[in-house]
Amino acid sequence: MKKLFLVLLPLVPLSSFAQLAAKTEEFWPEVNVFYKFNDNFRLFGTASGTKQQTSYSEGAIGVFLDYFTYPFIKFLRPNHNENLPKKYLWLRVGYQYSRSPPEAENPFHENTFVTEANGRFDLGWDILMTVKNRFDWRFKTDGFFVRYRPRIGIEKDFHTEYLFFTPSLFGEFFGNFGNSSINKFRTQLAVEIKVARKIAYETYWNHQFSNSPEVSKVDAYGMVLKFYFARNTEKNKQ
Repeated sequence: MKKLFLVLLPLVPLSSFAQLAAKTEEFWPEVNVFYKFNDNFRLFGTASGTKQQTSYSEGAIGVFLDYFTYPFIKFLRPNHNENLPKKYLWLRVGYQYSRSPPEAENPFHENTFVTEANGRFDLGWDILMTVKNRFDWRFKTDGFFVRYRPRIGIEKDFHTEYLFFTPSLFGEFFGNFGNSSINKFRTQLAVEIKVARKIAYETYWNHQFSNSPEVSKVDAYGMVLKFYFARNTEKNKQ
């Protein structure tokens, strides 16, 4: 009975997400690729889109470099694709380009340079808390802007004899310097399932709270396909 419960457990949030997807205003598909050079450096590439009703309103691609350092805690995730043992403070730098389709009513394009300082903390009971501090240096069609995006999230790994999955929850604030009327706050509930040794699939529901006439309430349903690769550092045996 316990094994049956653990097998059916991840199907509960998946069925809930399916119901929420029918009520959302936007759909956010995404593909992520990670390449681990060693225990300290990792390359991260991403491509995503935003679909409203029957057409896409914008798309984005980005590439980032992660540097992991300072083993604050000894929280290991040996079964997770993103396993980085004892590396719970990391820095990220990168670039992202986003734009709207040419036929959009208000077309735009944006070049964003990203800097992050992030940390992970063990809360006990195998619960992991992640604190992210991200700055977006945005070169948009109408000028240069800076945005600060603090995020706090929690996640916990579960596994059965046949399945490994990770539910998660986070809250994120978008603070725009010089224009607080477009500040945003979002919450997200997600579950990630390990599909294969190097592949994971994540589905989530994201809610954006309204702030002003410029920032409306948005419910979005997203899916992310993640690929994990690593450089083989083992020496060939003679």
